[in-house]
Amino acid sequence: WLQYRYDTITEVVGLLADEVHAHGVPLTAAVFPTPAIARALVRQDWTRWKVDAVLPMIYNGFYKEDVAWIERATREGVSALGGRIPLFSGLYVPDLPPADLAKAAAHALAGGARGISVFEANGLTPEHWAALSAVLKKGRDPR
Repeated sequence: WLQYRYDTITEVVGLLADEVHAHGVPLTAAVFPTPAIARALVRQDWTRWKVDAVLPMIYNGFYKEDVAWIERATREGVSALGGRIPLFSGLYVPDLPPADLAKAAAHALAGGARGISVFEANGLTPEHWAALSAVLKKGRDPR
C-alpha cells in the first residue's frame, strides 16, 4: 500500500512535469523537510520526482528541533538527491528572529543547499534582510 501511494504521487508529479517542461518552463516543488519525514507523513517520495529543484520546508519549529537541525535535514535531502537536482532549504520566517534566520541560512548552506527560500516573505523585516545579507555574503560557515 505504501509503495502504491509513493508511486501514485510520483506518477502525478511526473505527468505535471512533462506538461510543464513541454512548455519550456522549469518546475520546482515545496516538499516536506526530509525524504524520511516526507515519506512517513505525506507519502512524498520527492527524491524521485522529475522536477528541476526542490524547496524542502525545513521548519525546525514545527518539528520541535533547534536551528542546527536545519543543517542535518538539508544534508539528508542533498545526499538522497545525489546531485541530480539542486535543493534550496525552505526556512519559516515567523519562527526565526533575525539572528536565528541568519544561523538557519548558514546551517542550510553548510548542509549543502544551493541556496535558501523563505516562506512567509512578508514577515521579513529590515533586520531579517540585514542578517541574511551578512550570511549570504560570508558563505557556508554557520558560526
